[in-house]
Amino acid sequence: MTVIEITIRTTVAFVILYILCRLLNKKLIAQMTFFDYVAGITIGSIVASSMIMKDVPIFISMVGLLLFCFYTFVTSVIAIKSMRGRKILEDEPTYLMKDGQVLEEGLKKSRFTIDSLLTNLRKKNVFNIDEVETAILETDGQVSVLRKAPYLPAMQKDVFNVQPDRGVGQAFIIDGKILSKSLELLGKDLDWVRTVLKMNNVSKIEDVFYAQLDRQGVVYIDTRTDTV
Repeated sequence: MTVIEITIRTTVAFVILYILCRLLNKKLIAQMTFFDYVAGITIGSIVASSMIMKDVPIFISMVGLLLFCFYTFVTSVIAIKSMRGRKILEDEPTYLMKDGQVLEEGLKKSRFTIDSLLTNLRKKNVFNIDEVETAILETDGQVSVLRKAPYLPAMQKDVFNVQPDRGVGQAFIIDGKILSKSLELLGKDLDWVRTVLKMNNVSKIEDVFYAQLDRQGVVYIDTRTDTV
């Protein structure tokens, strides 16, 4: 491939890609769903191939690029015009927590583990799961978090109401299994666990999906059976 040929191919690909990106109206950046992410990678791959693969005429590559972008544009129009089409093409938000309870079905549907949920909560500056009222996995892969009323950002009338530091909540039960090392760090034993579960009307350790204790002694327990 000569320098002139690669220059022509690159120029044609650049101009067409620029025009297509303008026509797509920043869809691939502003509202990036999983499909949009894959579509963006595919468009980039088509353009890259058209510039360096001399066995494929530039005209053929650009036709493929135009068709793919057209289909992407059509799917976005369908998602805007049709509620059913939107659910099929873009899925819908999934509840991971509701009314302060972890929804195991929501985690399973989203292929989230409790560790993934806790990681995303920490990214939202939530270090104790019992502060959360609702957590939703959005279609762009981000987790939206609504804190319970007492843990919402302070307003002017609350600035003098200083609360003690709760630290980072330490899990001691995950998925029905006791974390022995966590209990040692907390200075607790199995009898304490049984007492706490009994106080919260939980008969068996196996019934607990997640449990934690913070520095102020606040215990959070989520059972496998959701009552939402």
